[in-house]
Amino acid sequence: MELDSVRELKLQAKAQILTPLIRAESQRLGVRAQGVGRVAEPETIALGIAKSGSQGFFLAVRIQHPALRKSPAIESLRKLAKGEADIQYIGAVRKRQVPWYQQRCRPLRIGCSIGHVQVTAGTIGAFSRSRQDGSSLVLSNNHVLANENTANIGDTILQPGRFDGGQDPADKIGTLLKFVPLDFQNPNYFDCATALIDGSIQFDAEDLDTAGKLSTATPIALQGQEQLRKIGRTTGLTHGSVSAIEVDNVAVAYDHGQAQFNQQIEIAGNGGLPFSQGGDSGSLIFDQNLAPAALLFAASDQGGPNGLGVTYANPLQGVLDALAVDLLI
Repeated sequence: MELDSVRELKLQAKAQILTPLIRAESQRLGVRAQGVGRVAEPETIALGIAKSGSQGFFLAVRIQHPALRKSPAIESLRKLAKGEADIQYIGAVRKRQVPWYQQRCRPLRIGCSIGHVQVTAGTIGAFSRSRQDGSSLVLSNNHVLANENTANIGDTILQPGRFDGGQDPADKIGTLLKFVPLDFQNPNYFDCATALIDGSIQFDAEDLDTAGKLSTATPIALQGQEQLRKIGRTTGLTHGSVSAIEVDNVAVAYDHGQAQFNQQIEIAGNGGLPFSQGGDSGSLIFDQNLAPAALLFAASDQGGPNGLGVTYANPLQGVLDALAVDLLI
């Protein structure tokens, strides 16, 4: 059909079929429990215009409620369009909301966006306690909390990170306390740091979102193919498998140069998805028993078992010892 013809057809279909349908089906299709002042029309059928190559224009019929897929209204629309209708079931349409882990989280949670005041954003890995004085700390990466060695102890830490709208001082949750310096000449083993949490800021040291609660169980020994998960600021909860252990000579590109890492854990994503992406740095990696196992710090974007890249992580016990902290669980 010509474009103007489809436009006229859409108006006709809306008046003759869609409007009566909404009135008739409002009770049967139901509405979710909500404030009465916010009740909207039920999800029924959306109408528009679609084009298919050189075949011209069609009436676009988008079914939003499963009960209407075989309804008489669909057949009526098909007949009105004389067969020239592009009919598809699309389900309910919802707003695209920024996920919780990129928002302001109070109490603080594992997986939330965080960063040094001069860093875009990384991830809260876990919460820890200083072995020296028992103070409560956030655990993440050096490059997230200490800006690749350039930060000063006492610098402001924001949640969410600046890239996610964090502002100083409104979103200050603590200060940089300690970091293992990155060495750009000799092998590294850890990319880690801690921040002292301000006394007024509450946190939940166990919540792993839909995965459950962080466990005090001893993590399984990683030898290869073990199933792991993490919650990160960019990709949320993801699943992966150990693809290599004790990996040496991993060259990692940082803003301030290339650093070599030894004795790292390599993880590949499952289900056709990468295990991590930029911004997931600092994520706590946990096993099937929800026991903490490693601290995520870097990844590639190609190669590996599924072609989507591999993620590298520091063995967690070494991180805790290097920072002289214990996990709070």
